Amino acid sequence: MSRAFSFVDIPERSQKPRMRGLTLARDLGFGYAEAASWMEAVGEFIDYIKIRHLFVLLMTESPDDLVRRKIKLYRDHDIDVNPGGIVFEMAYLSNSVEKTFDKLVEMGFTAVECSENIIPLSLDEKVKYVRMAKSAGLKVMFEVGDKYPEDKFDADMAAKEMNTLISEGCDLCILERSQIEICLGPKADQPEAEQLVKLAKEVGLEKLVFEAEAQAHQVWLFRTFGPDVNLGPNLDKDVIPKLEPTRRTLSREGGYDYLIDKVNQRVPAQ
Repeated sequence: MSRAFSFVDIPERSQKPRMRGLTLARDLGFGYAEAASWMEAVGEFIDYIKIRHLFVLLMTESPDDLVRRKIKLYRDHDIDVNPGGIVFEMAYLSNSVEKTFDKLVEMGFTAVECSENIIPLSLDEKVKYVRMAKSAGLKVMFEVGDKYPEDKFDADMAAKEMNTLISEGCDLCILERSQIEICLGPKADQPEAEQLVKLAKEVGLEKLVFEAEAQAHQVWLFRTFGPDVNLGPNLDKDVIPKLEPTRRTLSREGGYDYLIDKVNQRVPAQ
């Protein structure tokens, strides 16, 4: 359906299913009514939702189970639904990864996030689980980068790992937030930022997700890569309504670039 104010120009955004400009949000434990209200307000802006691991692991087989009903709600809004990476890690420690992937599909999940917050995985193991998840019918997101790094970010090393995972079927590679913080600093003004530009060139923006939660980092990413950069996977409920206008350069936080350009087009240079 067309916009009621279609005669007022705004920056356009791709429609679902999007290949770029993905927004990955999280459900930390909403009741159904709250989730439904959230979807009514901003569902069109969200592409993936992560449901907190505890609520996933406490799910029942009942068709009236809260999480199952929320999964259907999110899917009705063309949103892929995944459990947090800790579900994968706990399944790994329980020697039940394949069974867990199959059960996720049975319960309605369409994606899975794999991480190594606690468990150490070799690249060969990561490839194994990418293939296993794809075989089960899930989209796969793999988190790359140390959560508590001691060294500077190495874009070449990260790109090599990401490209290997992507070649094996991984749908999205998430760059760990701590790596972004090292490169950008609190104010997004560090020279190491060039490492993120290098990573994006070597991997491609379509397959890369930046776990950027600080507003300064989000704005830097938009200004550097444009509005169609993928952000997530831990964006909270209250962030989403602010994020979309920032993507479109229609907010104070991200700069009114679109409006300024329009003004400059209307006012002759002196």
